[in-house]
Amino acid sequence: MSKLAEEQSIAKRVTLIGAFWDAVLGVAKILAGYFSQSQALMADGIHSLSDLVTDVFVYFAASNARQGPDQNHPYGHLRFETLTTVFLGFVLMLVAIGIGYEAFNSHQQAQLTWYGILALLATIGVKEAIFHYTKRAGEQISSQLLLANAWHSRSDALSSIAVLIGLIGVYLGYPWADMAASFIVAFLIGKMAVTMIWDNLAELVDTAPDPELIEQIKATADSLKNVVAPHDVRARSMAGKIYLDMHIHVPSHASVSEGHYLGDLVAYTIKQAHPQVEDVLVHIDTDDRIQKDSFRPTDPSVRPKHLQLPARHQVMADLGFLLRQHSQYLDIPQTRLHYLGNTLSIELIANSDKLAERTSQQQANAGIMMDLQGAHYLKDVEILWRYPNQ
Repeated sequence: MSKLAEEQSIAKRVTLIGAFWDAVLGVAKILAGYFSQSQALMADGIHSLSDLVTDVFVYFAASNARQGPDQNHPYGHLRFETLTTVFLGFVLMLVAIGIGYEAFNSHQQAQLTWYGILALLATIGVKEAIFHYTKRAGEQISSQLLLANAWHSRSDALSSIAVLIGLIGVYLGYPWADMAASFIVAFLIGKMAVTMIWDNLAELVDTAPDPELIEQIKATADSLKNVVAPHDVRARSMAGKIYLDMHIHVPSHASVSEGHYLGDLVAYTIKQAHPQVEDVLVHIDTDDRIQKDSFRPTDPSVRPKHLQLPARHQVMADLGFLLRQHSQYLDIPQTRLHYLGNTLSIELIANSDKLAERTSQQQANAGIMMDLQGAHYLKDVEILWRYPNQ
């Protein structure tokens, strides 16, 4: 089973268990509130049933959000989870407004009954257990939607405590206590809704994750040997997971394959140290000069200095023309180019066993350097001789 499929299975299982208990507790509290004439207890029952509605949305969101990338969604479907969480926030906001309105217009006198107390105590215990169960699963798969649903369950437990206090207040001779408890329930739900909406809207507009976390990630990359000055780190969040891109500096004369290896090493190390990081894109800078910012031309019409140097195809054409008399022992296609500090240096590969009998390596080097004077853009030339196996 793939990681996303396993996470999807966990999310659906947790949500179904929560939905079952939300249905049982919601019906129990509404019935107990009706017979107790407690508006707060009925409101708390509606709150539990609203949990059931949100559980349905969470279930379907979890089924879709944990699908892998496809052609239309190359980064995956996790934003479906974020969008669903925003929608759930607005649903909860409407529930909070409705509970507050009903409490304000209610004229019934609440009564303290044993079945009302039993329903509330059962809710407090079960919902607190569901909170810890769902929260643990949300942290395990880094799901903001499950975490939001977990805190929704916690708000149900807290609101039940408020209702219990209100009914006790009515029993002690304070008839306004039940209405006050209803307002407290509405406030708790509304506060949860605002938090859910605000946090997930911030994610939808690609607000950066916690700056402290970004500094920790940079420190993780900087701790590796041959990797220095990680910079231009950009990150976005998707349903609690972080997608990251960053620049790193590697030794100036590292080969392409070594640079690729170091980039993979950085990505692997970051994901091991920070499990919430889902993907890392590493840009390799092979320059001795430590840059503070990535290449961003201020005037697109002006070609930057390092891009005024010839590209590989032009360099290879020039070398083939200038060094045609040395072609018998030079392996031109294997030439290594180094674009460093707005200059171009090359490494030529020569085969000693293909030299003419009366030609020494010193003579060949001198001839090569003389011919390369025509390539005025070259700063430095190094000739590496290969020797046949003994």
